[in-house]
Amino acid sequence: MGDKILKLLMIHAWNEKEGSYRGKFSSLLSYPSLTLATLYSLIPERVFERIDIIDENSQVVKYDKETYDLVMISFETSSSLTAYKHCKEFKERGAYVVCGGYHATALPDEVEEHCDTVIIGPAEISIPQFIEDFVQGKPQKRYRNYDVCAADFPIPARDRITKHKKLKIPAIVADRGCDNCCKYCSMRTMWKSNPRPVEQVIQELKELKSKMVIFYDPNFFAKREYALELMEAMKPLKILWASNATADFGYDHELMQAAYESGCRGVLIGLESVNTQSLTHAAKRFHDADKYVEIIENIHQHGMAVNGCFVLGFDQDTEEELLSLPERVNKLGLDLCRFAILTPYPGTRFYQEYEAAGRIITHDWSRYNQHYTVFQPVNMSPERLDEIYRQVWKEAFSWKRILKRTFSSPWRKNLYVFILLGANIGFKFLGIDKGHKH
Repeated sequence: MGDKILKLLMIHAWNEKEGSYRGKFSSLLSYPSLTLATLYSLIPERVFERIDIIDENSQVVKYDKETYDLVMISFETSSSLTAYKHCKEFKERGAYVVCGGYHATALPDEVEEHCDTVIIGPAEISIPQFIEDFVQGKPQKRYRNYDVCAADFPIPARDRITKHKKLKIPAIVADRGCDNCCKYCSMRTMWKSNPRPVEQVIQELKELKSKMVIFYDPNFFAKREYALELMEAMKPLKILWASNATADFGYDHELMQAAYESGCRGVLIGLESVNTQSLTHAAKRFHDADKYVEIIENIHQHGMAVNGCFVLGFDQDTEEELLSLPERVNKLGLDLCRFAILTPYPGTRFYQEYEAAGRIITHDWSRYNQHYTVFQPVNMSPERLDEIYRQVWKEAFSWKRILKRTFSSPWRKNLYVFILLGANIGFKFLGIDKGHKH
């Protein structure tokens, strides 16, 4: 490239047809993304005169506002068609376009048809390599480097990323991978479990200067001894935090007590189904749905709230069972709940199975947003599953149920109850009907 002055645009694409998480209550639900902040931290210094960043969840891509030499786009499956549109527009304007993220990792051949270079898997090694090659005028078509050491992860450049329409609680990651093998999950396609050094996580927490944080780890407690060491080191910081966990967390009293003492006040657990057969079929490691009440009670006794997530559309699911979910949520004693339609993402075992069986009914990736059925269920039509999903969501977030959950919570005796109430109200007005229609 010689001495040419270079301009870079970085985009986290968002499905332009997607309306959920983009309404007036989005700031109660939308966690701050670390994608662009992490990618920005990987860009070598003094290479680009100008770097612009767009999080399309709350910002707009304008093709003619500036001329860029390089455009880098990260996206998931549901936003891939929007990303391809960006690729076309920017390539027509003379930019070199690079794509990465979950969809690019799962389907690199498809993505390569729309861009100049594909980053497959983690970016920590690949992005600096690509930038060096790009500057020298010899970029490769693909970069794939999975052997990334967690100790080498840079601190995300959070100061460069918009906080508009996002929760004002910063996010952090200690271990972005997961060793579980759930058939519906695309996590293992992208990351492997690789905990960061405890001292690095603690240093980053100190630099955040926040009294409350969210850990994005898929399963914070998976590496038990590591989690105990990290939580012990967190105690002097006196911060409050929340994280993801698996159901068996609710049987480990030492772990729960350590979590509470280090500031944990809430966990999100993928309960997924109240049908043990469904959990077994999905290869969930913990698959005894009859134990859920006991697990949630145990977590509550240790002073933590539980957000339970459910997936609708497993082969063993019946209409009657799915329609009972709002009442089942009440009986389980959950503080918050969330629902999704089973979505066989490319790269997952379910996608491979359903594709081989001819059960995938659309490859319109914009519908792969967990709000629409994209496969043929066993016990009902796709349209009926869509209807049940919306009915379950509506009934679970009736005002009566919201108030019951909120004021039965272990948070009810302190100011955290307003956070919980806000999240419940936000989910009530999530906007799952905005966008696509049959």
